[in-house]
Amino acid sequence: MIKDHSDVPALDKRIPGVPAIEPIIFPKLETLYARRSARLEALAFQLVKEAAQDEPSSVPAEEMNAGYFSFLAGLVAAQGRILAESPLSLAEAEPVGAMLRGKNTSPDIPTQELLEKSLFWQKAFVALVADAGAQLPTETQAALHALAAEKPDLLAAQAYALLSGQYDQVDAGAAVFLWAALSVFWAQAIALLSRTEKTLHHRRSEGGACPCCGAPPSGALVLTGDREGLRYLQCSLCETRWHKVRATCSVCDATDHIDYWSFESTDAPIQAETCGDCKSYVKLFRLDRDHALEVLADDLATVALDAALEDQGFIRAALNPFSFPA
Repeated sequence: MIKDHSDVPALDKRIPGVPAIEPIIFPKLETLYARRSARLEALAFQLVKEAAQDEPSSVPAEEMNAGYFSFLAGLVAAQGRILAESPLSLAEAEPVGAMLRGKNTSPDIPTQELLEKSLFWQKAFVALVADAGAQLPTETQAALHALAAEKPDLLAAQAYALLSGQYDQVDAGAAVFLWAALSVFWAQAIALLSRTEKTLHHRRSEGGACPCCGAPPSGALVLTGDREGLRYLQCSLCETRWHKVRATCSVCDATDHIDYWSFESTDAPIQAETCGDCKSYVKLFRLDRDHALEVLADDLATVALDAALEDQGFIRAALNPFSFPA
């Protein structure tokens, strides 16, 4: 059973009075990976169950989707094993620290040179290919192993293209593995640096990008418990969550033309928040309505909502590294 929001650290109850709203929340990564993997498996099981009840013509597609969800559950579990067995050291995180100290506002994406010199994520990529890649067809495995054997500059070039949004320049089969490796590096680096770099706790987002690494959000959470009703955007790369006042556009900060969409009732646990000013949207995952929701897993399970919003002329302002834009 997935515990309620257990990857969100509890508030410090030793401080008297009404707690201030934290600009930044750094997750408990080991629990985040465990929750995400479990949620992906649960959704895969749900797809298999639905396939057994549907018309035969729709079964192959649903079974293929279920297989992808199961593969992703294994990939996320492999990220968790890297975290547990080969954790990042503070020295290995220092290049990210130097980059953060070089700017007072939201950081740019890392340079290709930094990516080439940072060996941790490259080793993580090799480990993920050997671990989760074993579930894939032989031909796909061979291509991934060939990329893993490339020189650091070539691997860094692929990673740089991915982080800079040049998705068509990255092999589609390798993109998910590359991002997973970069993410397990960046998430640990930011978590480690947050212990010593106190300015990290007060950074502000610019244009909807993560204030700690500059990556797009994967979606937004509405929390419950001690932080009942607060909305935080979640980073697609370093997993950091940053506060954003509700009914405020995460991209342009407009408030006048915010609307909420879903296929269900007005109290649906997953909604899309659209902005009529900049025509962008992000999905809201209401943990106050469904404790089991997980941003990446449930975003992938609700792609029909994305298609409907794009038909209405809205542009997605979030990135799911399990499904890169074509």
